[in-house]
Amino acid sequence: MIPAIPRTPTSRAAADLAAEAAPAYLLNHSYRTYLFGRCLVPEPEADEEAAFVAAMIHDLGLTDTYAGESEFARVGADVACRFLEGRGWDLERIHLVEEAILRHANLVAEQVPVFRLVQAGAAVDVAGLGREGLASDDLADILTAYPRLDFASSMRSSFLDEVHRHPEGAFAHLERVVALSGRFGSNPIDAPGA
Repeated sequence: MIPAIPRTPTSRAAADLAAEAAPAYLLNHSYRTYLFGRCLVPEPEADEEAAFVAAMIHDLGLTDTYAGESEFARVGADVACRFLEGRGWDLERIHLVEEAILRHANLVAEQVPVFRLVQAGAAVDVAGLGREGLASDDLADILTAYPRLDFASSMRSSFLDEVHRHPEGAFAHLERVVALSGRFGSNPIDAPGA
């Protein structure tokens, strides 16, 4: 059984914010990021609401609505900070979400549960890294609930655009170190019977 999505007013508002800006492939990626991460990082001390908000907003800097001069992760982190300040969150929890977004593309595994949850979920969805830690039924259920649509080609295009616009940014680093653009089309979670 896949994990439950937090149903707090802030969680619902974050999902609405993402739905207003993100194309369907990116919105589903945000949900899968949280769900895969929750399956892989089942630590009870993880702030599930903060992790969900971070997962829903982490890539909004790639959207036409929010893309700007800054790197996509910084844009997403800033959107999250403004959003959460407006909802009256305390600074410690806002910083937790901000850092989860800023760190989600790091290659070294994060130790803070919220950071690790978003990082691990995104790694599975983008490149299949950590897929072996998911139960086959959970993987299938998540992909049924939030299908990949045209994620591989659309995300690869967004990724390469971000690499070009921000050659010193996180995506450019991933391209230099692990040639990530070549992995979008070969994610093992897309294989039949994955």
